[in-house]
Amino acid sequence: MSKRYISATLIFLYGCATLQFVRYYCKSTDFYLNMSAYLNGYERLPFQERVLPILVLRPMYHSQWLMRHLAHGNGAFTPELGPFYMMSLLALAIAAIYTQKLYELVSGQHWLRFLVFPVFLFTVMWTYSIHSEADFSYPYDLPSLAFFAAGLYYIYKRSFIGVFLVVLIGTFNRETTLFLIGIYAIDMATRIGSPRLTAPMSHVSTLSSAWRERFDLRQVPWLRVALLGVIWAVIKFSLAHEFARNSNAENFLRIDYNLARLSPRLLPALLNICGYTIPVVVLFAGRLKPMRFQNYLFILPLWVGIMFCSGVLLETRIYGELCSFAAVALVLIMEESLVRSVRMHPVLEQEEDLPARMVA
Repeated sequence: MSKRYISATLIFLYGCATLQFVRYYCKSTDFYLNMSAYLNGYERLPFQERVLPILVLRPMYHSQWLMRHLAHGNGAFTPELGPFYMMSLLALAIAAIYTQKLYELVSGQHWLRFLVFPVFLFTVMWTYSIHSEADFSYPYDLPSLAFFAAGLYYIYKRSFIGVFLVVLIGTFNRETTLFLIGIYAIDMATRIGSPRLTAPMSHVSTLSSAWRERFDLRQVPWLRVALLGVIWAVIKFSLAHEFARNSNAENFLRIDYNLARLSPRLLPALLNICGYTIPVVVLFAGRLKPMRFQNYLFILPLWVGIMFCSGVLLETRIYGELCSFAAVALVLIMEESLVRSVRMHPVLEQEEDLPARMVA
C-alpha cells in the first residue's frame, strides 16, 4: 500500500473524527452564556471580556443566507448552534494542525507522527465534553486551544513575531495567553546543549538545583518578555474598562469554593487534566525529551495556582489550552520508550528504521 494512500486515508479518518467530535461537543454540552447578551456586549464578567469570537459569530448570526439554510436543520445544524459549530470546527482544525507541526518540530525520530492527532483528540474529548459535573461550553474555548497550540509552536520555533501575534490577537479571545508569555520566558532561559542537562526532572533533588541546572536567566530577552506582558496587560485592562458596568456576579475569587471540593469523591474529576494525560506526563517526565520541551512543565504550578484562585477546578476546560502540549509530550514519551527498547535489543536495532518506514 503506497504512502500517499495511507496518508490520504488517515487524513480522511481524522477529518471524520473531528467532525463527529465537534457535533457531539456542540450538542451534548450546555452553552453557558446568553448568546444574545454576549453578542451585544451585556453578558456577565469575566465572560464578556473575551470578545474575539463575537467578530466571527455576529456576522454569521446576522447572515440571512446562512440562517435560511440552517432554518430546517437539526442537531448542530440549527440557527442557534450552527455558527458556534462552524467556529468550533475551524478552531479545532487549526489547533490540530499546529499540534502536528509542533510534534514535527520537537521530535527527533518522527516515528509516531500518526498517533499525534488521536492522542490530541483524546485529550480534547475528555477536557471539553466528558463531564459528570459542570458540563458547559463557551464560545472562546476551542479558539483558545488553537491560539495556544500556535503559540507553543512559535515559541519552540523561536519565532518572536509569531508569539507576538498570538499574544496580541489571542488575548482578545481569552487571557490565558499570559501562560504563553511564561512559557516563552522558560524557553528562552533554557540552557541549550549544556552538559549538565543530563539528569531527568525526577532525579533532581531540589527545585533550586533543578533551576540552576536547567536555566540561565541571562539568556532571556527581557525587553521582549516585557513587551508581551505590556500588550497583555493593556488589552486585559482596556477590556475590563470597556465592560466595567457589566454584572460582576460571577467575577470573584473562588478559593473557598475550590477548597470545599477537595474531596476523595471528586478526585476523578479533579485529576482529569487533559484526559489524565498531564499527570502521566509529569510521572514520566524523565522520558520527555528534548529537555527544552520538558521544561515547559514548570508552568504547571503557576497555572494550577491561578486557576485555583479564579477558576472552577471541576471545570476541566480550565486546562484545555494544555491539550496540544499534553498530546505532543505523551507521544514523545512513547517514542522515547520505543527508542530505548530498540537500543536494548540488538535484533530490533537492526530494524530501527522500520517505524519510520511505517509512518513516513
